[in-house]
Amino acid sequence: MNSELLKKAFDLEDQLIQWRREFHMYPEVGFKEFRTAKRVFEELTRLNIDATSGIGGTGVVGLIKGRQKGKTIALRADMDALPISEENDVPYRSRNQGVMHACGHDAHTSILLGAATILSGLRESLSGNVKLIFQPAEEVPEGGASNLIQEGVLKKPKVNAVVGLHLVPRFPSGMVAIKEGVVTAATDKLEIRIIGKSGHAARPYEGVDSIVVASQVIGSIQAMITRQTDAIDPKVVSIGRICGGEAHNVIAKEVVMSGTIRTFSGETRHRVHKLIKKTCQSIAQSMGAKADVKIDQGNPPQINHSGLFEVLRTALPESLGKESVIEFQTPSLGGEDFALYSEKVPGFFFNLGCRENRGGVSNSLHNSHFDFDEAILPKGVAAMVCCALALMESEEWV
Repeated sequence: MNSELLKKAFDLEDQLIQWRREFHMYPEVGFKEFRTAKRVFEELTRLNIDATSGIGGTGVVGLIKGRQKGKTIALRADMDALPISEENDVPYRSRNQGVMHACGHDAHTSILLGAATILSGLRESLSGNVKLIFQPAEEVPEGGASNLIQEGVLKKPKVNAVVGLHLVPRFPSGMVAIKEGVVTAATDKLEIRIIGKSGHAARPYEGVDSIVVASQVIGSIQAMITRQTDAIDPKVVSIGRICGGEAHNVIAKEVVMSGTIRTFSGETRHRVHKLIKKTCQSIAQSMGAKADVKIDQGNPPQINHSGLFEVLRTALPESLGKESVIEFQTPSLGGEDFALYSEKVPGFFFNLGCRENRGGVSNSLHNSHFDFDEAILPKGVAAMVCCALALMESEEWV
């Protein structure tokens, strides 16, 4: 069955490429995946899979019911693209101006459709159910996953475990990379408002220069990260936007900065938040200004369930070949709202390598030249199907 599964996946290669290129040509940003969702619904219906659209906005959920009662395993793919203008010169280049699949979600959607194709053909022998979650708006804060969970995607029937994947250029093309425990970081949004006192730029001593205060705050935050937190516990604070000032000859009364905080544990998350607030307020006060600090908690860290990991660390190499599966140790400081599912039910999130050496192609996600070798798509399909079958049949992790 193991070699047969891989063969079934590679038999779908042409169809997978066709799906991927169609999704790539017509990318849609979060909560506007109308065309994508329509095509997914059509394909699930063609496979005689019970499907519901419009869940959580533009989500689509399919259910493959096995003949025998048992566990329900959910497989998830995200469908949204990014507001990036594509610069690749390929036949399947984005036709939606200013929107591009630069994070591999077109691949994720195609892979889950491929998994649905194989699993629908096995439904008579399934000892449980497979729920197919085509999620909108992974790239949008407070987006797709939270909406779907609120609308009951993990219920009726109750989901016992959830599995997802992501293309990652960190690993060679076609390599399935797995990890126990923390896989991705918590992603929190930071906003700092520095309030000073306006005045004439020729007489700065009569005002309180919020821009100078802001510059001190930025440097102090980075020093705080390296000097007041444990260096072997990775974390990142990055300021991505600064807005302040109204004229070249006026001392700016106010500066607003926004950025992101990435951490791997609840303890570190709490400590970094506390230190940032203390640092900003202390510096502002010492310079005669005021600092208002707002931190919005985003996605939690994705923590792979140890029981699922133990089952799949054996099942995946058996299905894909030992040479196609690796275990890695260092988690990513990137974030994923898949973690919201894993807070509710046991979750397993793995990487599908897409690193390659091809002229003009970028390996970096969220890049206007991002692309990948489509030959990896069947590997992703086989891995997803393997996860569903292995977790459905195993009792070791329950």
